[in-house]
Amino acid sequence: MHLTRPRLPSLPSAPSTPELTLPPAFEAFYATHVRCYQAYARAHFAHPDTADAVLRTAFGDLLAHWSAIVAALNPTAAAWDRYSAHIRRHARPLPLRTGARLQYQAIVLHRIAGCSVDDVAATTGEDPSKIRHILQTWPGREPDQAPYGANATS
Repeated sequence: MHLTRPRLPSLPSAPSTPELTLPPAFEAFYATHVRCYQAYARAHFAHPDTADAVLRTAFGDLLAHWSAIVAALNPTAAAWDRYSAHIRRHARPLPLRTGARLQYQAIVLHRIAGCSVDDVAATTGEDPSKIRHILQTWPGREPDQAPYGANATS
């Protein structure tokens, strides 16, 4: 006796997924900021895969709100505010003594993730002198303490 499976009818092929065309400004924004955005996410999650998944959903959120972001007075700061809020919703803050949200973000980006001061400023939409001041006045840092991140530079 030979058992055979009944033959199932073949399913019709699924329509192809539409190709999305991203706004060129968004593509440029992504290329400019993805490295520091990813470093910030990876500082908050133990597993890089988790950080990268959160990063992808965060960029999807930025794309969904892109019109409002580019209409803001400071689009880079508006995007960073939205992105950092996304990270706060998905991760616990690191145990850093900081006086303000921007100081926390600058410390994580510069001292832990290793982004330069200029990159931190460009990522957050703030002036480099403000970021430098925030980093220099951080109460959790001893005056001659070396940065946490191996790649941290001023």
